[in-house]
Amino acid sequence: MIGRIIDFARAHTLQAGERFPAERNLAQTLGVGRNALREALATLESLRVVELRPNSGAYLRALGTESSFEATVLLAELGTAPDAAEVRETIEVRAALERQAITLACARRTADDLARLAHISADTTAVIAAKGNIVDCDQAFHLALANASHNSVLVRMLNAFYCLTLERRRVFFANPKRALASCMQHDQLIAAIDQRNLPRAIKLIDTHLGNAQVYWKETLVPKSQSRSL
Repeated sequence: MIGRIIDFARAHTLQAGERFPAERNLAQTLGVGRNALREALATLESLRVVELRPNSGAYLRALGTESSFEATVLLAELGTAPDAAEVRETIEVRAALERQAITLACARRTADDLARLAHISADTTAVIAAKGNIVDCDQAFHLALANASHNSVLVRMLNAFYCLTLERRRVFFANPKRALASCMQHDQLIAAIDQRNLPRAIKLIDTHLGNAQVYWKETLVPKSQSRSL
């Protein structure tokens, strides 16, 4: 239902501040009941995607500046393709959060944290050997890394980024060479955190995410534009 409303806004090129059709008309257009429509619009209002005005109707918000981060994740899950600027900004914020997670992990990590990371790394190696996609292992690794910070708010924030970038990373790891390189970098990160070597760990995560940023910049920017960058 939420996806249908978003698709309607896209198909009709609604702009920020523009009003959706009246509830009855919108429900008929989407082929849904009015109660189901109201529930979906209420959810979108909580995500700051729409504004519900009493006795007026539903209005689209400016998604780039007014909607919540959860809305960004939702749109990604519904198949909204990112542009180069969004990918760059996502990686910039994720990198800052991961640096903080690693800073805390170097100070707070436990033997169980290290064991969990090593177990995921072994699973990753097995998936590579079987010629599979390591995206699920990669997600598990970075989430375990965040958990090693022992900061639940930081874990929830990073998990949202991992959900946001899941399908992009699935494409990225379809290449076996990139998967193998990532696995090796994960092992180096484990060693640095084990040794509480924060400068080394920070350098590794910057390189790790920097490789992805270069890849997506080359992939998403049209060749005619990339030559001028």
